[in-house]
Amino acid sequence: MMKIAHISDFHLRHHLPGSSSLAKRQSRDMPDLISEAVNRIADQNPALVAVTGDLIDHPFEGMDDPKNIRAGEKDLHLVRDLFSPLTCPVAFLFGNHDRPASFQKIYGDLPNDFTVTGHRILLFFDHEGPDHFPERTGDQLKRFQTALSDPHSNPQIHLQHYMIVPTRNEGYPHTYRNAGILKNALQKKDRVRLVLNGHYHAGEPLAREGHTYFSTARAFCEPPHPFRIYTLTSNEITQAEYLLGEQG
Repeated sequence: MMKIAHISDFHLRHHLPGSSSLAKRQSRDMPDLISEAVNRIADQNPALVAVTGDLIDHPFEGMDDPKNIRAGEKDLHLVRDLFSPLTCPVAFLFGNHDRPASFQKIYGDLPNDFTVTGHRILLFFDHEGPDHFPERTGDQLKRFQTALSDPHSNPQIHLQHYMIVPTRNEGYPHTYRNAGILKNALQKKDRVRLVLNGHYHAGEPLAREGHTYFSTARAFCEPPHPFRIYTLTSNEITQAEYLLGEQG
């Protein structure tokens, strides 16, 4: 049996000025709330924690402003520090509200392909393309294809910010432009057990498509501040969702 904790979309601002443009995203409350969640996650004794993007809320209008870059890097350090009490591996991804170059500076020493409890964990760092549609292209697409083609690979777990299934592009694109290609590739092989992502704040429950389970975490920055625990056995995966303020 293996447990994985999944938490996503903090939109944290502490050193960055202001707060998210959406009031329901409680950006400035995140340090204390994340600290509480980390304590609750530790109680579950997971083998892995997946943090699937939008760690901070870097202002789009000041993405390359030197003051914002410095403050954003401090906030990225803060997120990493908040998870430091955990003894298991923590996998961090950037999202569309994070500055990729700053993320690489703070988290670039962490592995993007490693093994935990007999499972191969792969992190994919994708970007939005034209019209804000996320796309898997270039070296990330090549890594994806190579991993699926590896006959010697352990069972795989894929972590990413954006959605493959279902299609959720109402109002704002949350699903990959090339989601159909990615899904078909996953279904042709039986190597990937689980795909986890964030980005779509409403979330999607764990669901199985063929031999692969997919799950989209609800945004932690919005009440009731949820995180998920998945339990993997040899023949199934189950999900439990926990809310801050609730025990159990």
